[in-house]
This record gives sequence, structure tokens and C-alpha cells, in this order.
Amino acid sequence: RHSYGVPSRCWCGKGVVIFYSRTDDNPYRRFYRCEIGAHRKKENHLFKWVDEALLDEIRRVEAEQGRIVEEIEDLKSSMTQRIEEKVRKQKNSLELGFLGSILWLFGRLRSQE
Repeated sequence: RHSYGVPSRCWCGKGVVIFYSRTDDNPYRRFYRCEIGAHRKKENHLFKWVDEALLDEIRRVEAEQGRIVEEIEDLKSSMTQRIEEKVRKQKNSLELGFLGSILWLFGRLRSQE
């Protein structure tokens, strides 16, 4: 069974503990180990190197950050479109209001003649 990122529990439900390797191949390298698996080494309980778990977490955060950046860009674009639309409507409304005022004044001037 594979866990991604920093594990908090084993598949069996027990918490994990950090240990230091005492082997010649990985001296003092830190790893996560299930509390039960630490005592029952022949059983297949959680084991994961801490450095690999941290790299998984960094990759996950980078992916999430990329997704958030894309979402922010989409929101900026959407907001820009909405603002431009509102400005266009407001401008048209002002132009119509101005035109209406001119026509009203023109009508008054004609009626006074």
C-alpha cells in the first residue's frame, strides 16, 4: 500500500512515528513507521522515508499553487469583462440621457417659436 505525502495513519488505523535508520545503506535517515509495524516487521504496515514524503508534499503544494494561479487569472479575466460591460452600459445610458436632454431642449425651443 502506498501513501502520498506525509502520512498520518497506517492502513490499519494506527498513528505513525518517526524513526532513524540504523542500517549501513541509510545511516540516520529518518522514516515514518506504523506503531504496530515497528514491532511486527514482517507485517506490511506503513513505512515511508521522511525526505520522500516531504518531496511528495512539495509537489502537491506546487500543483495546488498552479491551480490557484490559474483560478485567479480566470477570475481577473471574468471581472475585467464584467467591468467593461458595466462601463459600456453606463456610457450608453449617459449618452442616451444626454441625447434625450438635447432632444427635449430642442423640442422646447421649437415650441417657443
